[in-house]
Amino acid sequence: MLRHHLAALFEPRSLLVLSYRPLPVARSLPPALAKAATFVELSAEGAATGPGFSVPQELAGVEPGGRVDLALLCVPSRQLPQALEAIGPHRPRALILLSTETAPDNALEDMVYCRSWARLNDCALLGPRSFGVQNPGSSLNFSHIGQLAQPGKVALVTQSRSLVAAVLDWAIDVRLGFSTVVSLGDEAGLEVAQVLDYLANDRRTESIALYLEDTFTARSLASALRSAASVKPVVVLKAGQLGRASEAGEAVFNAMLRRAGAVRVPYFVQLFSAIKVLRYTYWPRGRRIAVFSNGDGAAQLAMTVIGPSFPVLRAELTKPTIKALQDVLEPGAQVDNPVATSVPLTPDTVRSVVEILAADAAVDGVLVLLAPDPLADMTRVAHQLALSAPAARKPVITCFMGEETVRPLRHLLDEVGTPAFRTPESAANAFGVLASYHYNQLLSQQTLPPEPLRRQPLLEQARALVARVRAERRSELTPAECWELFDCFHVPLHRSQGGAGVDTWTAEEPLMAIRARRDPRFGPYIKFGAGGTGALSANDRAVELPPLNSFLARQLIERSLVWNRVLSRDMTPAAFDILREALERISDLVSELPEIDSLILDPLVAGASHVAAHGAQVSLSSSTVLVLPESSGYRHMTIHPYPRRLVQHKRFDDGRAWTIRPIRPEDAEPLQAFIRGLSTEARYMRFVSMLRELTPRMLARYTRIDYDRELALVATVQVPNPEHRGHPREQIIGFAHYLRHPDGRGAEYALVVGDEWQRRRLGTVLMQGLIEAARIQGFSYIDGYVLSSNRAMLRLMQSLGFRNDSIPDDPGTRRVWLNLGPRTVDA
Repeated sequence: MLRHHLAALFEPRSLLVLSYRPLPVARSLPPALAKAATFVELSAEGAATGPGFSVPQELAGVEPGGRVDLALLCVPSRQLPQALEAIGPHRPRALILLSTETAPDNALEDMVYCRSWARLNDCALLGPRSFGVQNPGSSLNFSHIGQLAQPGKVALVTQSRSLVAAVLDWAIDVRLGFSTVVSLGDEAGLEVAQVLDYLANDRRTESIALYLEDTFTARSLASALRSAASVKPVVVLKAGQLGRASEAGEAVFNAMLRRAGAVRVPYFVQLFSAIKVLRYTYWPRGRRIAVFSNGDGAAQLAMTVIGPSFPVLRAELTKPTIKALQDVLEPGAQVDNPVATSVPLTPDTVRSVVEILAADAAVDGVLVLLAPDPLADMTRVAHQLALSAPAARKPVITCFMGEETVRPLRHLLDEVGTPAFRTPESAANAFGVLASYHYNQLLSQQTLPPEPLRRQPLLEQARALVARVRAERRSELTPAECWELFDCFHVPLHRSQGGAGVDTWTAEEPLMAIRARRDPRFGPYIKFGAGGTGALSANDRAVELPPLNSFLARQLIERSLVWNRVLSRDMTPAAFDILREALERISDLVSELPEIDSLILDPLVAGASHVAAHGAQVSLSSSTVLVLPESSGYRHMTIHPYPRRLVQHKRFDDGRAWTIRPIRPEDAEPLQAFIRGLSTEARYMRFVSMLRELTPRMLARYTRIDYDRELALVATVQVPNPEHRGHPREQIIGFAHYLRHPDGRGAEYALVVGDEWQRRRLGTVLMQGLIEAARIQGFSYIDGYVLSSNRAMLRLMQSLGFRNDSIPDDPGTRRVWLNLGPRTVDA
């Protein structure tokens, strides 16, 4: 397996340090790296005058002519060119340029020079003027901060050098450890997306805290966030606005995070509270929470952040639950959520109340809010909560108010995996983070269906219309042209016609609007809301990025204020379905036509069985589209749509119909059934292990595909489904997948065909599909590792033109690979 190219930065095997001052790295090196480290010390006077650097020709731990993994430089700005020239012969794979006390004469010039040097030397660059990196689990401290953070399972990634020192100091008090700490800064050669890719596969990292400012590429960030958040929680703290040029940047940024499956928190103090709660074992099925406290004060504080305007709602307890609470609490206790007792708590009372609340089907989670009570044994209560919370099978979040006497109790609960907080508001907000994360994960799994809605769009006709308008040097479509365009995509709205009976409305009827616009950074986005010219608010959750499917369109409507205030009561199911489909069709339109700059349907009025549009506007952007979006990878969008062009219907030689298509998240169960149905030999040949089924993480990895960076194809046939009266269902009979290599240039493939479906050329067709897609995506090679005993796979790869190489340290495995030609697209 290829080593990730950033492993040289975070886990180097050899090290070169060039500095004019002692650095903490010398005090914390593990023995193995200490033997492979070379230190070049410069005097402060020498560094200031620049008499020349003397770097040994041979470095410890590096073979002659080989590359050093990491170079760590701390030299004044004026000596950067000289220092880089000195280390050039050793071609470091990664380079950290630490900040110095002396301000640079020209920071921009330093940045440009260092980036150019890094590109020419194929080197991962962190800096100039960097905080550096800490890897506490490996005792690595490549920073100026003398104290190494405690080892932990949280990775901290920031774009601010100043924030890191404060976080590390704060983390000591709350006993928070880190797997990795890295600050990229404005000047970083590395992108946030590259670091996220590394951390997504880092075995020591279980969750990621990300602080963003304003330097990222939307497409790469969204892709990396989605990949990382599919396997571990990612919490994002975003500072400031996204720039004046971004009309609705904040709302669209929030939409991107939702679709990526990450969670955004608004305040610094919530960043690690969110990380703490997202490590929780149980996920909520909804937003309804029950509150239990020893006294009504804490409960009322929590209720200020619970309600329709917040991520969590107050649960309506059922009558059996209220009766059970009355039986275990004192007479007169408050039992109708929030639940409050005024007598000293006992462990038995806590156990009973948590069990009763967690058993209520109307409750999705429980908040336990406790204040110090000199008449109660709070230590025994905390120990009981440590036992009851995991047994509840629902999230149980606790709050021990106070500091000195209750801090050990919070630590006790944290250590057993039950999140404990200091204030009622932070505890309630933590549950909101948990609910938001669960909701965003649902959104991140959504892809377009493999076939278009009922009727396929008339793309050629729509593109001809756009070309005609451009040829006339117009940017605005006429009303007639707008409706011609909508008809090409079968948008199911009534067009307002004077006197036709659908062009008038009363003052009582709610006006709606669909607006599709283009953000300079995130590309097209769609807003649904009230009709009129209201500005898009950063707090408006009714914003979504295309592509949309039925689920996402429904969620977009139901997040809007106009839905919650009016439409949820007044709109008929038939009108709702038309509105939902209209949003899907508009999503298709802006996905397939990159020329669209804005599209407005305003106002919309719903009838009993139709939705009428009384105004339509479409404008085109000034940029020229030279390549069709399906050929360019939909670069105008933040999220790559489902690649429908790869869906093909085929027949075996015996006439049996089968389909090859990209995999979808809902294929998780069929894929698991396919793997379970393989013979022991077939599973071993594919996974080189005796596993009987895929782990949940493997299932997520193979089915939640980011089409911007990888591909998984399945072959399916229709078989009777006994659970649905014999109606046909899809059964997976073959699976092929490629994943981008850490070097970013190639991809590693995997292929497995069901035992009874072998020798039908199924594997050949699947591999040809992978090879062609990898070429289009811009990879220069595709390879895989095959057991030497797997003769059938080796013959197949040979027939497809793959080379077959031995692996010196593993004679039982062969590397088969195919050169795909020069890269034409940045993969």
